[in-house]
Amino acid sequence: MQSTTPPLASRYLFKLIANIASVPVYLIMEALLPRALGPAMYGNYSFATAVFLQMTGFLDMGTSTCFYNALSRRQQEFSLIAFYMRVSLVICAVTMLVAFCLLYEPLGSLFLPQVPLWLAPFAAFFAFLTWLGRVLRSMNDATGATIQSELLRTAISLLCVGLLVFLFLSGLLNILTLFLQQYLMLAATALGFWYVTWRCYRDRNITLAFTLTPQKWRAYLHEFFTYSHPLFVQSLLSFLMLSLERWLLQWFNGSSEQGYFALSQKVSMACFLFVSAMTPLIMRELSIAWGSRDTDTMGRLINRFAPLLYIIAAYFSCFTLVEAEALVGLFGGSEFAQAIVPVQIMALYPLHQAYGQLAGSVFHATGRTRVLRNMTALECLYGFLLTWFLLAPPDLYGLGQGATGLAIKTVAVQFITVNGYLWLASRFIPLHFWRNLAHQILSLGLLLALAFVSHQITFIFPYGESFTLLRFLASGLLYSLITLLLCLLFPQIMGMQRKDLTELLTRFTRHA
Repeated sequence: MQSTTPPLASRYLFKLIANIASVPVYLIMEALLPRALGPAMYGNYSFATAVFLQMTGFLDMGTSTCFYNALSRRQQEFSLIAFYMRVSLVICAVTMLVAFCLLYEPLGSLFLPQVPLWLAPFAAFFAFLTWLGRVLRSMNDATGATIQSELLRTAISLLCVGLLVFLFLSGLLNILTLFLQQYLMLAATALGFWYVTWRCYRDRNITLAFTLTPQKWRAYLHEFFTYSHPLFVQSLLSFLMLSLERWLLQWFNGSSEQGYFALSQKVSMACFLFVSAMTPLIMRELSIAWGSRDTDTMGRLINRFAPLLYIIAAYFSCFTLVEAEALVGLFGGSEFAQAIVPVQIMALYPLHQAYGQLAGSVFHATGRTRVLRNMTALECLYGFLLTWFLLAPPDLYGLGQGATGLAIKTVAVQFITVNGYLWLASRFIPLHFWRNLAHQILSLGLLLALAFVSHQITFIFPYGESFTLLRFLASGLLYSLITLLLCLLFPQIMGMQRKDLTELLTRFTRHA
């Protein structure tokens, strides 16, 4: 079985290529939506979808991670997929039921203040399709079908963004047509992922039987309950905390501030696209290593890839922070001028997403879900206090900072929590915590300095009428060249020795 799975380097390369191809798709979408919808409606769209995305995450309760880890170890077991598809139907039913309940005015106005309530069912279905797509994509990764999956995802994304551009240019892009376009893209992608899985099992001559015996039902219910029941509290607290902070922003500051924060969040997500290609693949390798109780391999994976992924994220984050004014102008236009500071702060958010996913995957792979629950409870405590202090008006003992305040809270809390996970993980696998922490600080300072110097240098040259765009592109080119040169000359910046860099380049060349 394992011999038929493409090497990690090849799978990462195809994921990376697919993510690179999705960057212009993502950027086009996020440049069109704020302009077409405006700050208030864009804020309503973001708030409503965020609430239901958090709800599907709560209903998931870690079961999708349990499914991914189990399928990574037992790829022949199609009945595992049949079981989890039934779980997906339950999540869909509950999500849509809650959405229709929010159409009741007193209830909807409480949970979705200042938002047109008819958006609730649309946002709920969007959230479910998004969650289902992630599950099916992880299923392809678990079975080693990453390459086919990513090629298909890229093709569908390019076709659907073409439809979005057509709607925008023809003046037909509004909140309703946006949801329809998103449904088409998400449903087509989910069907494509399922087709890849079907092909994978057919090629392995495995029968696709959806029926489950009572013994299988009991075995899977016990396995998933044992893995996920400690995560119930974590999922509930995460859902309440993340929903509450967006609710407080909406309640205290309104839809426009919600739109400014949403734009900053979307820009930060664009920075993370390059890093997100690798994390599920490393998680798969961690799960397999733990299946053999090979903690040394787990430590090597984290020590090798965590600094590298951090540098990739920092490369984009630092440039985004320095060039935030130009990016906000390109994405949202003059209506979103107040989003510049939130964008600068949220540019730092992707830095620790890579570390956070890798550190969290250690606890998921080893089944130490109680640690995740306890850390989430602690995070909710200091996270809520900080949220209230930054968002509440002065008469309620707060600073009333709106989108800027929520951005500060998001970045600060993630830094503390992720490094807490890393420290705890270092207690039972050979992980160099203090070296990783020092690398985070030093490399961030270096890349920020490079981005700032590149930014300043580009003001020397005349650009004519296209000053903003050309200067922005020139700054990015100069910054990229300097960063690449330094990484090649000093691989320690990426947490690597020269022999590690040579070996990595050789592997990618060999398997590309």
